[in-house]
Amino acid sequence: MFSLTQTGGRLPVDGHYFSYPFKETLRNGHIAVFKLDKGQKLLDAFDKDKIVYNSAIKIEKENSGRCHLKAGESYVIVPTLEIKGKTGDFFLSIYFDQFLRDVNVKRVFHAQDKQAGKEEVLP
Repeated sequence: MFSLTQTGGRLPVDGHYFSYPFKETLRNGHIAVFKLDKGQKLLDAFDKDKIVYNSAIKIEKENSGRCHLKAGESYVIVPTLEIKGKTGDFFLSIYFDQFLRDVNVKRVFHAQDKQAGKEEVLP
């Protein structure tokens, strides 16, 4: 199970508060899970045949989903926004139905990201 939570909403922007559903601060969010081929570490390009989960695009503070992933396989969770070029702040939470020591989670940065080249293994 995973959850994409946007940081906007009730927080003021330049001292101005917005009304529910906070369309001024929230973005149309979406989550897709792709299965990687053996030995593949990154998703090179969008491939609809590799999608194992595809959430609805919605303008909500939280967009969550659940899917079953097979042991021994590699997957990529890709949080995106509906409009190309738009950015937003969010948190991605991942929940497992097993011991965390049995799971290998890595955050992979985009090549243009200021954190590029720094691979994290969590925890």
